[in-house]
Amino acid sequence: MVDRQRRWVVRHACAGHKGDWAGGPDDERPLDPAGRQQAEALAEILAAEGPTRLVASPTRRCLDTLAPLGETLGLVIETEPALRETTGVGLVRLLAADACAGAAVCTHGEVMEPALALLRTAGLEVVDDVSDEDLLLKGAAWRLDPAPPGWRLELVAPIPLASCPHHDGPR
Repeated sequence: MVDRQRRWVVRHACAGHKGDWAGGPDDERPLDPAGRQQAEALAEILAAEGPTRLVASPTRRCLDTLAPLGETLGLVIETEPALRETTGVGLVRLLAADACAGAAVCTHGEVMEPALALLRTAGLEVVDDVSDEDLLLKGAAWRLDPAPPGWRLELVAPIPLASCPHHDGPR
């Protein structure tokens, strides 16, 4: 049985280095080949988890990360500007909202890092003593379950990629 109170937080998959992108505004930067592999693998994993709603930062790399999952589940990806707020407050508020139950949200590392700190302050339990570095890898996905007084977080990705040209070693 799928827990309908569960939420998932995804850091967008690999999209190359910001400084190397010359194709226009950074919001339009697409996934690179490794990122597309990550997005496909994430779709396989998360489809089995049963998200009922998909919400992404309005950047192309976040939308592209959730696109395979949306296709698999037949869900339209909603955009949410709060998923770009680098304080992490918008992400935490979104996660706390009843309307977010069952949702997979895709955002950025610079949003997830402060959100992680805020969630820890509110009683977050991280399963398996996973490092923050692993929690914040591109393509990482968190499974969040309510665990009063806070949340229980389990890392369900990242997808190991030996071919990611932008990171050292397998990612």
